[in-house]
Amino acid sequence: MLQGYLDPEYYMTQQLTDKSDVYSFGVLMLEVITARKPLERGWYIVREVKAALDRSKDLYGLHEVLDPVLGASPSGLAGLEQYVDLGLRCVKEAGADRPSMGEVVGEIERMLKMASGAGVSSEFASNSMSYASRMPRHPYGSD
Repeated sequence: MLQGYLDPEYYMTQQLTDKSDVYSFGVLMLEVITARKPLERGWYIVREVKAALDRSKDLYGLHEVLDPVLGASPSGLAGLEQYVDLGLRCVKEAGADRPSMGEVVGEIERMLKMASGAGVSSEFASNSMSYASRMPRHPYGSD
């Protein structure tokens, strides 16, 4: 696993857990909105987003760290606050404070439903089946 994605608890325990995956996914979520690598010339994505965060401001005050391409479309930032909140919950220091991956998927599905209900175009939202409703398949199954 690459540095920047590793769960802080891993450094103490040398054990990866399901919550380690949630942490890594949270870092990925922050990458998506900043268009930056997790570690870049002393810039650590989790620290920088947390430092810039001001929930009392428009777009949580993240204008300086957001990918400028996101601002190109007025509807492109719909639901950003909920997305940021979820990403930051995923990168909590303690694994016990992070949601499960199932909870993360459920929240993303709710965001997509809200976006499609608000008239925001989302091919994925309209074409996706609920993750929870699908039967998991073994990756090496014969089908």
